[in-house]
Amino acid sequence: MHWIKVDTERCKSDGVCVAVCPARILFLNEKGFPEDIPEGQCILCGHCAAVCAHDALTHTGLAEETYLPIAKEPLPPAVMDGFLMSRRSVREFKDRPVGREVLEALLEVARRAPTGSNSQKLHWIVVEGVRKVYALSEEAMNWFRTTDLPKARLEQWEKGHDFILRGAPAVIVACAPADYVWAKQDCAIALTFLELAAEARSLGVCWTGYLTRAAAAHSPLCKALSVPEGHVVCGGLMIGERKYTYKKIPPRKPLSVQWL
Repeated sequence: MHWIKVDTERCKSDGVCVAVCPARILFLNEKGFPEDIPEGQCILCGHCAAVCAHDALTHTGLAEETYLPIAKEPLPPAVMDGFLMSRRSVREFKDRPVGREVLEALLEVARRAPTGSNSQKLHWIVVEGVRKVYALSEEAMNWFRTTDLPKARLEQWEKGHDFILRGAPAVIVACAPADYVWAKQDCAIALTFLELAAEARSLGVCWTGYLTRAAAAHSPLCKALSVPEGHVVCGGLMIGERKYTYKKIPPRKPLSVQWL
């Protein structure tokens, strides 16, 4: 099976597609045009077609309409750095739902995140509505009562403070096959993409540490989340409109770095 088709009228035989192929299954044939090794293990990353400046190459395993244009100019470092450093973990949300179309847009960004060998094994679970979200907190709390949860946290819960999911109007959970070696890494990267996309839309986000911990040990919580069989919860995000706006970037610990 051949993975690529080449328009020889457009191809300039520059070899760029060959150079960027991570699986090293492309080569320039005797006519100077790119060709793939039929038995090669293509990972369907699309690099070869995406890098071609002449639109001369088509990958038969990928739909042409899935290619999106890339911005001509990158954001200035000061703008990008300021955006990244100004994000905050938001734990207070307005009592207002997040639109389905917004959540879908965020997931579209997240699914473009890199995955190990372009495996794209992630599965997403979206919980909408304060009541449904709180029900997850209650189920997680059923497990936390059996653990060494600090007494102060238990007292907060008994007084009506949901420290698990913070009254968020929506929660997005990332899952992956339990036997997938890069599950945690892929989920963390994709969730970070999603978090920053939410930040760009002025939404507040916080990682669901308590929920993720409980889901790893409490099967009733996984059932409540409808986690697919053979999958595990690797992380999640609370998401909603910010109740408050931060004005400053707090200080951090000094950088710990080792140069070799």
